[in-house]
Amino acid sequence: MDAREIVDSYNTGKTDFKSINLCNIKLIGAELMGIALSGANLQSSNFTFAYLSRGKFDGANLTQSKLAGANLKQADLRNAHLRDADLHGAILQRADLRRADLSLAVLVDANLCGADLRNANLSGADLRGACLRGANLRYERRMYDPVNLRGANLRYADLRDIDLSYADLTRADLLGANLTRTNLRGVKLTQARLKWANLSSAVMINVELSEADLRGADLSDATVSSARLSKVRLQKAKLFRTNLARTDLSRSDLRGADLREATLLEANLVKANLTDARLDRANLFDADLSLAKTQGANFTGAIRNDE
Repeated sequence: MDAREIVDSYNTGKTDFKSINLCNIKLIGAELMGIALSGANLQSSNFTFAYLSRGKFDGANLTQSKLAGANLKQADLRNAHLRDADLHGAILQRADLRRADLSLAVLVDANLCGADLRNANLSGADLRGACLRGANLRYERRMYDPVNLRGANLRYADLRDIDLSYADLTRADLLGANLTRTNLRGVKLTQARLKWANLSSAVMINVELSEADLRGADLSDATVSSARLSKVRLQKAKLFRTNLARTDLSRSDLRGADLREATLLEANLVKANLTDARLDRANLFDADLSLAKTQGANFTGAIRNDE
């Protein structure tokens, strides 16, 4: 079937096109709300600005397809193959993307609010400016694997209040991203770029941040206890009232960081650079500051037992 036959059939009331081969088809701007294309071969198809809300694409092959600006609100995209697809500005609000392969997909400025992304593969995806508020990326043991966001581009993405627990964000680019109150428990952020990111009030227990770039990031009131931040760049980061108890900050660069009233109980600060850092009223009880650089650091009112 060609594009005209699909549209004509749809307009006569036919909506079921399951397992059909529509490779390379062009349906730009087509109005196909509720269409059923489960298991269809839609590789390299063009659905730019198409209306596909509530459509069924479960198991469909949409590899390298063009879906920029498409309306996929509440669409069923479970197990869909969307590798290298163009979803720039697409509306995926409350879409079901469980187990979907979105690796290397372009999701710049996409609306993923309320979408179900459990066990989705987003490795290498471009999510710059995307909105994921209310999205479900929650890891459920024995049901879903942690979401794969390795190397994903999440620059300035809205990730407020969502559950990213145990997700793999190794080498992800989160420059300027909004992660306020986000659950990052057990997340892998090794070598991730979090420069200027907002992580205020985030939960980061047991997070892996070794060699990450957090320069100028805001972690005020965040819980980062029992985390691994070895060799992390935290120059001028805001760590006001941050809970860093029992955290490994060895060899980290904290020059000019704001650590006022921070909890650093039993923290590992061996060889850390605290030059010009503010540690007013910080709790450093049993913290290890061996070989740390503290020139110009302000310890006024700090709780210490290493002197």
